[in-house]
Amino acid sequence: MAHALKCGPCLFEEVTVDPKHFCVDCREYLCTACAREHRRHKVSREHKLLGETELPQDVTLFEEMKKLSNCPIHQDVELDQYCKSHNVSICLHCLKSDHRLCENRVDLIILLEDEYASENLRERIIVLQRKCQVQVTETMNLSEAANTNGKEVQQHINTLVETLRKNVENLEKKLNKELESSILHVTEPFRRSEQTLSKIEKKALSYENLFDLASKFGTMKQNAVLHFLASKLMKELEEDDLIKKNSTVKIKCVQTVSTEDIVNTMNQCDVVLASAYEQGSELFSDEALDEGSLLFPATKTRTVATQVEQQIDSNKNTSKKSLCEMKIMYDSIKLLLCECKHNGGVPPVIALDVLTDGRILLLHQKMIKVYSLKLILLSCFNLNSLAKDMCVVEEKKDGVFTVAFCFGAWAKKIMFLEYNDGFREKYVIDCKENLQSVTMLGHHLLVVHTNGVQLLDISTGHVCYAFDEKRWARNGSNISANINRIRACKTTKKIAVACQETLFQVKIDDGECQKDTVHAVCPFVWKYRKTHDAQPEIKDISDVKWDSQGNIYVANGNGVYQFCLINGVLKERALITMRGNCSAIAIDEHRNRIVVGYSDSNLVHVYEYK
Repeated sequence: MAHALKCGPCLFEEVTVDPKHFCVDCREYLCTACAREHRRHKVSREHKLLGETELPQDVTLFEEMKKLSNCPIHQDVELDQYCKSHNVSICLHCLKSDHRLCENRVDLIILLEDEYASENLRERIIVLQRKCQVQVTETMNLSEAANTNGKEVQQHINTLVETLRKNVENLEKKLNKELESSILHVTEPFRRSEQTLSKIEKKALSYENLFDLASKFGTMKQNAVLHFLASKLMKELEEDDLIKKNSTVKIKCVQTVSTEDIVNTMNQCDVVLASAYEQGSELFSDEALDEGSLLFPATKTRTVATQVEQQIDSNKNTSKKSLCEMKIMYDSIKLLLCECKHNGGVPPVIALDVLTDGRILLLHQKMIKVYSLKLILLSCFNLNSLAKDMCVVEEKKDGVFTVAFCFGAWAKKIMFLEYNDGFREKYVIDCKENLQSVTMLGHHLLVVHTNGVQLLDISTGHVCYAFDEKRWARNGSNISANINRIRACKTTKKIAVACQETLFQVKIDDGECQKDTVHAVCPFVWKYRKTHDAQPEIKDISDVKWDSQGNIYVANGNGVYQFCLINGVLKERALITMRGNCSAIAIDEHRNRIVVGYSDSNLVHVYEYK
């Protein structure tokens, strides 16, 4: 035992006695006699005393643990509630003075039970430290890359200056001065990022030590506050704009094509900072910048086409994640206002889709809208008839896309619209039946109408294959059901058929039709899947979608449900049940988003998941 540890009450009376106990509440060492006396008094009878084997060598962590549950403003008052409106923990004094009008408040203990019961605080802190370490390493590498590429630019400048001969002195001074300024602009953010990450890492380390102590000796409120602080620190790391923006910067030397032109237009030479992407804040978040991002490239003209092409390429390189284990982040919901004129009140959302570059397509009964990735309305187009469904037929790298709409009732047609900064009608396929749903299946359009299911040639509307309306269960009995929606999975080539009472999984082997033939090479097999074994029953499905891993998503009056493909069996799990009357859904795997529209609301919800 260290000689510095002495009994506090005895030391007050100028008597030095080695301690045998430590009071967690008083944060004081006690000998055997003083500990006995400590337990006798009513005020200190319930204090927590540690034995000789548990004596701490430093009381600083106990001081910090004590402060966890105290209000930072009113330091002698314990924290009582958490104000979600201001993202801060508050005491009763704070509640009376600054937060009495705030409605979105919750008790700290309830916060711990509701939001952190299933989360491991130690794992969160360890992940936080690991992220800090990775970010520090990446930031240091980026800083070194910036200096290295700066030297490459310097070498290019020297070559340029040597070519200019007579003008070398003035040009060299000018470019070197601007290069120095450019490198400073690159390295300064990295330096500040390192400082920020270092601070966060130190806080995470202190939280880890506090967790060990608070888990054994702390109160429920102290543990709740420590959970809140760790979450807040994690959010601070993930939302640091400076760390995100560092990945979009590179050094670039602007020059004209020929040496003669450079001599004649010497003053046009410059060293500038160039963004890797104009939409860097959307395309880069936690991804590291590779060493090639600070190269010395030739000047390239950027167009809308190249921007969309780069976005699509970046989305294709996204690593696959297990969507069966997705968790909806309700605190990250974004709302999309989708008002339009409708005689019957709120216009229902008929269908939703998300393009590869993140744009959202939203279909009302008589209007199609296009929203940007940032949920800004780009364009809308009024339809002459009541649409039943839509599907994206083609996407091009320049941002142009084609979408097909099916109509029922009096229209009985499929209309194709092309979008390029606005919609224009391409062509129309007239049909004899009332159409209910349409989807794209490889080389064909797959449509549902009053008499069954058909494969249509996409350019002519020629019926390549028609399927019997009858659907047979595995036991041989006939299943009669009205089809609401039909969707094809691009990955598995399977079809999801949403009926009134259940969901079917269908296999169609699509192929190219020979010219002027009346059939495609595609056997059609019904595989009956009863999906409502678990509660609530999945009935009256409004929409159904697939993801790239073969999972199925359905929307109905109860919410949004996912059928995960686990060991070849579809297992049901509820994803979104906070809002009913869901009429349409879209899955955006590249940006971890689920878009949900409703039949009774003028708002579309954009949920994030992790």
